[in-house]
Amino acid sequence: MAYSSATLFSVLNDVHSGSTAWCIKARIIRFYKQPAYLNKNEVGSMELVIHDKEGVRIHVTMKPNIYEKLTAKMEKEMQEGSVYIIKNFLVIDNTTSFRTTHHNHKLKFFRNTTMSLTDEEYFPSHMYNFTTLDQLQFDNLIDEVHLEDVIRRVISYQKPFDGLKAKKMDFRIQDTNNNQLSCTLWEEYIDDLLPTLERNEDNKPVIVAIQSGRLLKLTDQVKISNSFHVTKVTVNADCDVFAEFMARLELNNDVARRMLSNTDYNIYADFTRGNARVRTLAYLNDFKGDGLFWIDVTIVDIQTTGDFWYSACKKCAKKLIVHPGTKVCTSCDEDNPIETIRFKIEIVVEVFVFVSFE
Repeated sequence: MAYSSATLFSVLNDVHSGSTAWCIKARIIRFYKQPAYLNKNEVGSMELVIHDKEGVRIHVTMKPNIYEKLTAKMEKEMQEGSVYIIKNFLVIDNTTSFRTTHHNHKLKFFRNTTMSLTDEEYFPSHMYNFTTLDQLQFDNLIDEVHLEDVIRRVISYQKPFDGLKAKKMDFRIQDTNNNQLSCTLWEEYIDDLLPTLERNEDNKPVIVAIQSGRLLKLTDQVKISNSFHVTKVTVNADCDVFAEFMARLELNNDVARRMLSNTDYNIYADFTRGNARVRTLAYLNDFKGDGLFWIDVTIVDIQTTGDFWYSACKKCAKKLIVHPGTKVCTSCDEDNPIETIRFKIEIVVEVFVFVSFE
């Protein structure tokens, strides 16, 4: 179906229920298949996230037969990043448990819906809508219903292990201001990130973009994980978004120099798989550098003098230096940062004191 340049397109902020006679021009941000509720091996619906020329996002749902009808007429599958002219669709309330957009409505394509690909060169592109980690520190901004986008550098990761219900991998990411965020990927999403981490012998920055991730509010932190099946994980992509983040990263030398670490490993998994690094006291006495090891020793004594805890910077976990009226993190070069409590126990094993951090 052809449309003239004079066609009047509605913007997504104006669409509402009560009419199907809408005509919009929009770019597909995300396209995925939602399994059927009663049979996970069948496709229950085809889902889209699109945005208009103003960058406003809205979710789209359709049955598989409607998708087949539309793509048959276009003679081409729907593609993320492409721009389409869409006409005649239902506008319904957006009441799903986890929402890909903040729009109050979503669209439903039905038998009268038409769709055509357009090659408009200058249509705006807003494939990501990144949330800053600074925003997430404030309780009133943490929303567990709406899915969010983040882009950060991976700074540490654990080896995948089998949880109670599924395989998972935990890792931490950091932005260019040293703000850190805990992340968890489940099942097949692990394969989107882990191969890059394991091949990274030169320890180059690994940049990950999590699109439509689910935020979880814990007692003292915010965590993000994938949400089946909408989340998309992209690593070190050759595009402007990643190039811009890398440029900002290089401006912050402290962050850029940070080494990727996989020493944050899961204790139980490493012992059951025989991967635990058990060392002797002599080895640790001669070892120069940072690391996480296990030693097979007998505890002779527990030191009870001195403090067993200290105030630490929540960003970098380094001990805060206390001055009259202020606390300073020398690592982040910041006065009165958000602080947390860390604990330590000094134990005597054999002939020297070994410090174990909780």
